[in-house]
Amino acid sequence: MVCHTQHDEKNLRMLIPAGIAILIGTAFIAATLLFTNALDTSMRERTTAQYGGANYAVVHNNDDTSTDSAPVTVGQMNVPAIEQVNGVEGVRTDADIEVMLSTADAHSSDIVLSTTSDAKLLPIEIVGGKQPDPNGQQQIAIPQRLAKQWNLKVGDSITTRMQYGNDPHDITATIVGLTNDPNNVYGYYNGASVVSNDLMSAYYGVQSFNDVPASNAYLYITPSQETAAVSQLKSVLPKGYGVETRAHLEDEAIKSMSSNGGDVTKQFLLSFGVLALVVAALVIANTFQVLVAQRRRTLALLRTIGATKRQLYVSVLQEAGILGFVSSLLGVGAGIGLMAIVSAVTKQQGTMLAGGSITLNITAQVFIVPLLFGVIMTVLASMGAARAATNVTPLEAMRPLELSNQHKSRMGRAIFGLLFLIVGIGLMVASIPMGKSTNDSVAVTALLLAILGCALTFIGLAMTSIFWLPWLMKGIGSLAGLFGPSAKIANANIQKNPRRIAATGTALLIGVTLISTLATGAAAAKATMNQALDTRYSVDVVVTGSSIPDEAVTKVLSEKGVKTGIRVKTANAQFSNDGKEVDTEVIGVPNTAALQSVLNVNIGDAKLDATDAIMPLNDSSTGKALTFANNKVTLEETKTDSDGAPAATGKSVELNVEQRDFHRVSQASAVAFVNSSLFDNGTFTATGDMLLLKLAVQPDQSLSEVFESIQKDLNAYSDVSVGGPVAERSMWESMVNMMLMLLVALLAVAVIIAIIGVANTLSLSVIERTRESATLRAIGMTRGQLKRSLAIEALLISVVTSVVGMVVGTLFGWLGIYLVMNSIAPVVYVIDWSTYGIILVIAIVCALLASVFPARRAVKTPPVEALAEA
Repeated sequence: MVCHTQHDEKNLRMLIPAGIAILIGTAFIAATLLFTNALDTSMRERTTAQYGGANYAVVHNNDDTSTDSAPVTVGQMNVPAIEQVNGVEGVRTDADIEVMLSTADAHSSDIVLSTTSDAKLLPIEIVGGKQPDPNGQQQIAIPQRLAKQWNLKVGDSITTRMQYGNDPHDITATIVGLTNDPNNVYGYYNGASVVSNDLMSAYYGVQSFNDVPASNAYLYITPSQETAAVSQLKSVLPKGYGVETRAHLEDEAIKSMSSNGGDVTKQFLLSFGVLALVVAALVIANTFQVLVAQRRRTLALLRTIGATKRQLYVSVLQEAGILGFVSSLLGVGAGIGLMAIVSAVTKQQGTMLAGGSITLNITAQVFIVPLLFGVIMTVLASMGAARAATNVTPLEAMRPLELSNQHKSRMGRAIFGLLFLIVGIGLMVASIPMGKSTNDSVAVTALLLAILGCALTFIGLAMTSIFWLPWLMKGIGSLAGLFGPSAKIANANIQKNPRRIAATGTALLIGVTLISTLATGAAAAKATMNQALDTRYSVDVVVTGSSIPDEAVTKVLSEKGVKTGIRVKTANAQFSNDGKEVDTEVIGVPNTAALQSVLNVNIGDAKLDATDAIMPLNDSSTGKALTFANNKVTLEETKTDSDGAPAATGKSVELNVEQRDFHRVSQASAVAFVNSSLFDNGTFTATGDMLLLKLAVQPDQSLSEVFESIQKDLNAYSDVSVGGPVAERSMWESMVNMMLMLLVALLAVAVIIAIIGVANTLSLSVIERTRESATLRAIGMTRGQLKRSLAIEALLISVVTSVVGMVVGTLFGWLGIYLVMNSIAPVVYVIDWSTYGIILVIAIVCALLASVFPARRAVKTPPVEALAEA
C-alpha cells in the first residue's frame, strides 16, 4: 500500500509540468475570450452611445427604394406628432455641428448638440447648472473640463461661432450648465456642449430650428407600451423612415464591423492562445513519454497478468483526458481571475477601452472553448505515449524504454520536410521582386506569398529537426566536451534520443523564432523610418504659431537636449514652376550662420543678402525638381481667403536663388530662406512666428523625453504647435514599441511552456539513465558533476535552439519589413542585439532552473538502490 501510494505520488509529480503547460495555454485562451467579450460590450456601448438614454431610434430604411433621399431637417422629422404617440416619453433630434469656443485669450474646437426637454436622452451628463432650455435665448452648457481650464462658471458668457462655412460670425452665449462625457462618446473633442435651439439655428444660418439638418431622432418608449407605440409611430414617421430598437441597431453595427474586419483583434489574440497550446502539446507528449518510461515494469506486469493492449491504450488516454480537464478547468479559473483583476484596476483608475472600462462578461464559450481545446490537445498529444505503452513487453521492462519504430517514419518526415522547405524558400524568393511593384494588389500578393513561404519553411525546419538539430548540438557539444567529463556525458546523452531532443527543441524554436521575427521587424522598421524622416526633414523640431512669446523661446532653449534654436518670422507666397504655382513658406533668418546652426544638412557658402533666397532642389509635395531661369525667382505674397485657398496680395519680389539639398521644413511645397531684413522693411508681411530647433539628445535622455519637455513648455500657449521629424519619430517609435511589448509578452507564454518541456526532457533522460547514473556514481562521479552534466545538457538544448530561432527569425523579419516598407523608403537591415541578448540570458537561466529538479532526482538515490531499481 505504501509502495502504491509512493508510486501515485511520483506519477502526480510527473504530471505537474504538463498540467502547468495546459493551464497556461487555456488561461490565455479564456482571458482572450473575456477580453474580446469586453471589447464587444464596449463596441456596442460605443456604437449607440450617442443615443443617450433612448431605447428606440427613428432611422432611414436603407432598403427602402420608394424614396431617393431621406428628410434632412428637424421639421421634416415631425417631432410634435411623434411626441403625441402614447408611450413616447421623450424625443431628441440628432442635430449637431462643430464650432469654435473662445474667450479673450484662449480658443478650442468643440462639438455642440441640440438640447431636449428630457435630459436622460442626452448622450452626455449635465453635472453643473442646468441644460439649456430649447426655447432659451442663446444658452449653452460647456464641458466641465474646459470650464475649469478657462476658469469659467455658470452665468459667465463665452464667444462661439460655427467653425466652417462661408460666413462664420461670433455669437455671445450664456453658460447655463456644465457637461461631462462619461462614456467618451466625444473623446475626439474632449467632450461636447449643448445649446438652445436659437443657437443651433444661428450656426446653420436658418430662421427656425425646424430648418436645421437632422437625419435621425432618438426616443424613449415605455417598455410596457412598446408594441402599440411602434405600431402608431409608423403612421406619423416621415416617408422612408422606420423605428428600430437600440439593441437591433447595436447588433447590425457589430455585424457590419465584423464583416469589415472587426473580429481581427479576437482572431489575432486567439491565434496566440492556440500557439501556446500547440507548444504545450509538445510538452504533454514528452510528459507522457516520461510516465510510460517510469511505469514500464508496471505496464509489463499488467500485460503478463492478462491486460490487453487496448486496455493499456485506453488507460493512458483516460489519464490524459483527466489531466487535460482538471488543468483546463484551473486555467479557465486563472483566466477569469486575471481578467477580474484587470477589470477592477481599469474601473478604479478610469482606464478607457474604446470608450469604457474593461467589463468582466463571462459567457458559456469562456468555459467551453478552453476546456474542449485543452482536453482534445492533451489526448491527442498523449496518443504517441499510449501506443508506446501497448508495446511494452516483460523483456523490454528489464531495460530502459526507447521509442519503438523510431526509424520507420524518418524517411517520410525527411521527404515531406524537404518538400516544405523547397516550396517555402521558393515562395519567399519569388515574393522579393514582386514586392518592388507599385501596384497595391501585387504588393499584397507578395506579402501573402512571403507569409505562406515563411510558414512552410518553418514547418519544414520543424519536420526535419530530428536530423539537423541533434547534428548541430553534436557539433556544439563536441566543443563543450573539451571542458570536462560532465560536458562529455551531457553531449552523449543528447545524441541517445534525437527524436525527443528534436520535439523539445521545436517547442522552444517556435517561441524564439516568432519573438525574433517581431523584434527584427520592429528594429528594422524604426531604423528605416528614422532614415526616411532624416531624408525628408532637415530641421529636428519646428514650432509654429501666430506669435511665440519671448518667455516660451527662453524656456525651450534652456531645455536639456536642445542644442540651438532661432525664432524667425514667416510669410506665405507662391512662384511659378513649369507653369504651375508652388505654395511657398518664406522664412526670414539673420544670416547663413544662424540658419546652418539649426539645419541637419550643410548649406556651404550660400549667400543670404537682401537680394538672395536659399531654396530646395525639389518640391517636397511632388518630389519634382525645381528649376529657376537665370537662377532667379519671383515670389508673390499670398494670403488665405475665406475658403482656405491662397490668394495673391499683389506684392512680389524678385530674388537671386541658391539651391541646396535640404528637405521639408514646413507643410508648404517649398521653403524660401530670405534675409530677415525683408520682413523689417515691409517687403514681406509676417503672418506668424516659427522656432527652428536642433537637438543634441544626451546619453541619459531619450528622444521622446526631450520632445515631451518642449511640448510641456509650450502647452500654455493655445495657438502654438510643435512638429517636425522628432514628433513623427517619437510617435512612430512609441507605437512600434507598444505593439512589440504586447506581442513579445504574448509569445513569452509559449517560451515559458517550452522551457517546461526542457525540464520534462531532462526528467525522462534521468529515468532512462537510472542504471547509467548509478554506475557513474559508483565509479567515483560526484553529485556535483552529475548535476553539472544535466545543467550542460539543458544549456545545449536551450542555447542552440534559441540561436537557430534567432537566425531564422532575423531572416523572416528582414523579408517582412522589406515587403512592407520598401515602397516607403530604402530598408535598413538591422539586428536587435539587446533583445537577442535578453533571449539568450533567459534561455540560460531557464535551462539551469529546468535542470534543478531532474538533477535532484538523479543524485538523491544511493548508487546501490539505483542499480537495484534499474
